[in-house]
Amino acid sequence: MIENKIKILLVVRWPVGGIRTYLRYVYNCFDPSKYTITLIAPDLPEVSVLLNDLSRHDIIFLPLDENPSNYVFIKLILNTLGKSDFDIIHSHGLTAGLCSIIPSLLHHVPHLLTIHDVFTSKQFQGIKGYAKKALISIAIPLIDKIHTVSNDAKQNLLHHVFTSKIFKNKIVAIINGIEISRFMKEEAIDIRSELQLAENSFLIGFFGRFMSQKGFVYLIEALSLIYYKNNLNRKPVVLTFGEGAFIREEKSFVKEKGLRDVVFFLPFTPNIAPVLKSVDLVVMPSLWEACGLLAMEAMVAGVPLIGTNCIGLREVLEGSPCEMIPIKDSKTLATEIEREMSCPTKPAAKHYSIEAARRFDVSIHSKKIESLILSLIDVRRV
Repeated sequence: MIENKIKILLVVRWPVGGIRTYLRYVYNCFDPSKYTITLIAPDLPEVSVLLNDLSRHDIIFLPLDENPSNYVFIKLILNTLGKSDFDIIHSHGLTAGLCSIIPSLLHHVPHLLTIHDVFTSKQFQGIKGYAKKALISIAIPLIDKIHTVSNDAKQNLLHHVFTSKIFKNKIVAIINGIEISRFMKEEAIDIRSELQLAENSFLIGFFGRFMSQKGFVYLIEALSLIYYKNNLNRKPVVLTFGEGAFIREEKSFVKEKGLRDVVFFLPFTPNIAPVLKSVDLVVMPSLWEACGLLAMEAMVAGVPLIGTNCIGLREVLEGSPCEMIPIKDSKTLATEIEREMSCPTKPAAKHYSIEAARRFDVSIHSKKIESLILSLIDVRRV
C-alpha cells in the first residue's frame, strides 16, 4: 500500500548532466515497493529522460518554468509539503538546498542536501561573493545532513565555509557510483561507419557539458598541436556528445583553429555506454570536478582515459592505469594523446575494468545513501 511507503521529496534546480545521472543511478537501486518519490524541478528536456530512467518508480513530477525565481521555487516546495506528509527532503545542488531550508524547518521535515559541485575562490570575490559565502555559512547549521559525492568535495567545503568546520558532524562523504552492468555488457557501435570516417581514424571522446570547467578548449588546443603533423599513422578525430550554454563559443573556437573536419558535435544521448565503447580514448581536461562519473564509466567500460589531476577527478583516477596530467596543459595533453595513438593502452584498460567495477558499483553507494536517509527519518520520528 502506498500509505506505508516512505515519501521522498526530491528538489532539483538543475536536473541535467551529472545530477540527472546521479539520480538515475542511485534511485534505481531503491525498492519501488518501499518508496514513493515526488520530484520538483524545472521542466527541462532532460527531465523527460530522467523520468524515463526512473520509470520503475511511480514518480509524481511537479514542474517549474525553465528558469524559476528562488521565490517561486520555495513557494512550490512549501505548497507541496503543505498538501502531503513527506518523510524527507532530498535536495540536489546548492540552490535547491538553500531553497529547501525554510520549507524543511516550517514543516519539520528532515533535509538531506547532496552537493554535486565544488567551490572556487573566484566565487567568493567582491561584495556579492562575500554575501554568498555568508549565506552559505548561515545555512549549514540549518540542514540536517550534507552529503558530498567525494572526499575531495568534503575537504573543499570545509576549506571554503567556516561553519562547516564547526558543524563537521553534519557532513558526510559518500563517493559516487555507476551502473556497472550497463558499461560492462553493452556492445560498441560502429561509429566510424555511421560518420563515414576512415578506418585509421583515432576516435577521441569528449562527453562533458560545454562549460568552462570541463576544459574543452584545452582538448582543441591539444588537437591543433597534433593534427598538422605529417608523421601521424592515425588521424585524430574528436567526437563530442555534450550540451551546454557555451556550445556556440566552442564551435567558433573549433572553426578558428581550422578543425571543423575532425571535430564532430553529436546530439546528446541518454545511454552513452555503446558510444563510449566505440571510441579509442576518452579525454577529461576538467579544471575541477566534484566526482568524475564519466571517468568511472570509462574505466568500467575498459576504455583508456586521460584526465587532469584536478580536485574530484584525481580521487577517482588514483590507483588506475588512466593517465593524469596537469590542468590547463594542452602540450602535455597532446603528448599523451600521441602516445596513446602510437602505443594503445586498451588491453590494460580492459584488464582494469574488473577492478573498476568493484570500486564503482552504485549498489554499494546507494545502500549508504539509503541508510543515511533512513537514519534521518528515524531521528526525526523519535
